[in-house]
Amino acid sequence: MQHIVTTRSKLEEFLVLTAAERSAIDQLQTSYPLKISEHYLRLVHPTDPNDPLRRAVIPALAELDHRVGEEDDDVHADEARYQPCPGIIHRYPGKLLLLPTLKCPSHCRFCFRKGRRVTQLSREDGERALAYIRSNPTIRDVGITGGDPLSLTDAELDHWLTELRAIRHVQILRITTKYPIYLPDRLTDAFVQMLTKHRPVYVIFSFLHPREITPELRLGLRKLADAGIMMLQQGPLLKGINDDTEVLKELFEQLVALQVIPYYASWGLTVPGAEHFVVDGKAAYEIIGALENQTSGFCIPHVITLRKGDKVRTLGWR
Repeated sequence: MQHIVTTRSKLEEFLVLTAAERSAIDQLQTSYPLKISEHYLRLVHPTDPNDPLRRAVIPALAELDHRVGEEDDDVHADEARYQPCPGIIHRYPGKLLLLPTLKCPSHCRFCFRKGRRVTQLSREDGERALAYIRSNPTIRDVGITGGDPLSLTDAELDHWLTELRAIRHVQILRITTKYPIYLPDRLTDAFVQMLTKHRPVYVIFSFLHPREITPELRLGLRKLADAGIMMLQQGPLLKGINDDTEVLKELFEQLVALQVIPYYASWGLTVPGAEHFVVDGKAAYEIIGALENQTSGFCIPHVITLRKGDKVRTLGWR
C-alpha cells in the first residue's frame, strides 16, 4: 500500500497522459480521485489511451457526463432500503452482505459504490452487525464485501470470519475481492493459512481481462487452491475493456486452469458517470453465447443483469 499512485505527477512517471486524461484527473479529484497500484500500472499500456486496462483505472472526461434519469441509479439510496444496521445489506432471503470496510487498493472507474465516505465499521457498529446476523436464523450465507475486505489486516479479517463461523446457522462464507489483482503480494502464506481455519470459504474475484493474470498472481492463486480454498470469478462486461468473446474465452480458460470457476458475468451497468462502459443485453447474450460449445462448460459463466435493483439470472441465449 506504500506504492499506490494518487497524484497526476506520480502517474506521469508511468504513463504518457493525453490532455483529456489530465483534465479528467484534475476535475474528478474531489468526487472520485485517482488511485492505482504501481503493480497494475505496470500492466497498462504507457501511451495508448484505448488500452483496456488503462480505461479501467484512468479517469476519463466521460465520467463527468450525466444522463437524464441517472439519479434513479443511486446505489447508495437503493441499498439503504435494505440496511437494518450499519455494515449490513440484507436484500435477499437467506443471505446478506457484510461490509466491514469501504477501503480499496485502487479505484475502478466504473465502481457502483463510489462516493461512500465512511471507510471502516466502528467496533460498536461491527457488534451490531454481528448481533443482527446472530438473531436471524434464516441467514445461511454471508458475503463479506466492501470496498475490499482484503484491505483489512489478517487479524481483522480473521476476527470477522471467526465470529461468523461461530454462528450455527451461517453455513456459507464468501469473500469478494479485487485486492490481489491490484496487489498480488497480498496472498501471503500467512493469509492463506488463516483462511484454511474457516473452510469452507469461497473467495470470489472480479477479473476483467487476461492480462491481469500475472505470474505473481498465479502463484497466489495456486496457494489458495492447494489449501482447499474454493475460488469463483464474477464481474461486469464493460465496453472497450472486455466486450469481446475471444478476450473472455482466454480469461475464463486461464482462470479455470488455476481452479477459479467463472460464476457470473453482468451487463447493464447503471452507475452515474459510467455510461461509456455500458454493454446492453443483446450484446451480452451474443458475447457470452458465442462461447457455447467453444470451450468447457464450466468456463462459461451465468449472465445476469440488474433490474430495479434485483439480480436477474438469465438462462439460455437470445
